[in-house]
Amino acid sequence: MTEPTSTTPRTRRGLVIGARIVTGAIASGVALVVVAAVGLIPLPTFSAEPRAATIQPAAADQVRVCPGAAVRLGDETGGQADSAFAIGAPTVISAAVEGQLGAAPLPNSDAGSGGTSAAPQVLRVPPSEGALLAGAQSQDVDAPDFHGLTSAVCAEPSGSIWLVGGALAVGRTTLLMVANPTDVDSQVSLEIWGEHGAVTAPGMAGIQVAAGTQVTLSLAGFAPGLVSPVVHVTARGGRVVADLQQSIVRGLDAVGVETIGGSADPSMAVVVPGVRILDAVGTARASALADWQDVIAAVRIATPGGVDATVTVRVVPETAGVLGASFNISVPAGTVVELPLDSEAEAETVDGSGGDTSGNGSEELRFGDGRYTVFIDSDQPVVAGVRATTAEDSASNSDTVDSSSTVVPPSDFAWFSSTPALGDTTLITVPNAPEPVISIVNPGSDDVQAELTSRAGGSVPIQLLVPAGGTVSVVVPPGSSYLLTGGTGLGVAVTSAAPGQLAAFVVSSPRPVSGPIVIHAG
Repeated sequence: MTEPTSTTPRTRRGLVIGARIVTGAIASGVALVVVAAVGLIPLPTFSAEPRAATIQPAAADQVRVCPGAAVRLGDETGGQADSAFAIGAPTVISAAVEGQLGAAPLPNSDAGSGGTSAAPQVLRVPPSEGALLAGAQSQDVDAPDFHGLTSAVCAEPSGSIWLVGGALAVGRTTLLMVANPTDVDSQVSLEIWGEHGAVTAPGMAGIQVAAGTQVTLSLAGFAPGLVSPVVHVTARGGRVVADLQQSIVRGLDAVGVETIGGSADPSMAVVVPGVRILDAVGTARASALADWQDVIAAVRIATPGGVDATVTVRVVPETAGVLGASFNISVPAGTVVELPLDSEAEAETVDGSGGDTSGNGSEELRFGDGRYTVFIDSDQPVVAGVRATTAEDSASNSDTVDSSSTVVPPSDFAWFSSTPALGDTTLITVPNAPEPVISIVNPGSDDVQAELTSRAGGSVPIQLLVPAGGTVSVVVPPGSSYLLTGGTGLGVAVTSAAPGQLAAFVVSSPRPVSGPIVIHAG
């Protein structure tokens, strides 16, 4: 009989470990076989296309908004100083290409003009291929504390508008007019810069401009006494059209009104075309009168960014053989600099008949009558505008001007804005104002061949060769309209001038229509 075998604990542990090693080896072998099989057998693939939808926005009407009548704060008696009142009504000229033009007054205005001919006029054309729309207004204002010619372009609503002009010194009043032609309420915010830097004041953000409404604000409520304001208007919600209105009273005499439309956005190359000098001798004489020092033509430049700008200003006459000017200035970050347009220019002294008057005590005349283009080149983005004044020569029979004289010459002023670059085809309307001129500037390095065609019909298109860095001006009838083709990169100003009258605005091409929108699901 065989005896049962006994196993010691150490032996049992050895058997268990051995069994585990064998089991592990078998499992590893199986795993290797499975992996190899998976590597050799093609597995099904799965992919998911990202969910997206392409939406083509519904075509919208082209819209332009004219600023409406001149406005005053307070009535003619001086009462209700916190309320706006319209003065008269402007004349509106409008035109359309490839579309049925519609026009209607803005329904509401805090100046009490809503729904009337004094209200901002809203111009529309339905969407169609090649449709273009343009408009301009003019007004010869004559009321207590307001006298002068004003004109303005009917502008496309925007969410960002730069305004260069105005003043808030004694006798100078500047109002901001904001119109919302859309069906959506707008929240407007203001940024204001001046000679001492950025302005901080309550109420500059969250200004409510209801749909179909124009709101009038006094800049003096934010920056009293500011000499050289520059304003940036931004809007959320409905897009808006914004303009400044400046009026001047010297002593007891109203001597100018101007509507100032939007300028080009900040840039390192700014162009101000069509600056008109009229009655230069009379204006120079008038500068010796009390409170007439700001009649001298001046350029205003602002650096809204955080870096100082080194700027070169070039004043280029359209007429060959006429002297211009060029000078360099520094514009500190966040400030505005204004200085005479003839800074560092050599003076040419003439009398009213064009003869030399050196040493006879008459005012120096640095720029004679004519049209000029101002080029502003900077190493930082800047915005700029030019102010010019006309004053009839009321002292033409004397050699000197008595600064205590009470004789006030008929006078007016205008702000010439910087121009944006145009697209290939632009519709231009000319206000019903005296002696209008279309000035077309080419800031590029190559000559441009363009064509200007009257919309009246029956006329031969005007062929224009606009030289590189040069300007071509065309005298046109009041109230006319023209189609400019081949104008890519050019800039256009429309100006009007007569003794004691001056007005100007710049022209913009329509902004691109929105393309398809692709929406991706989250």
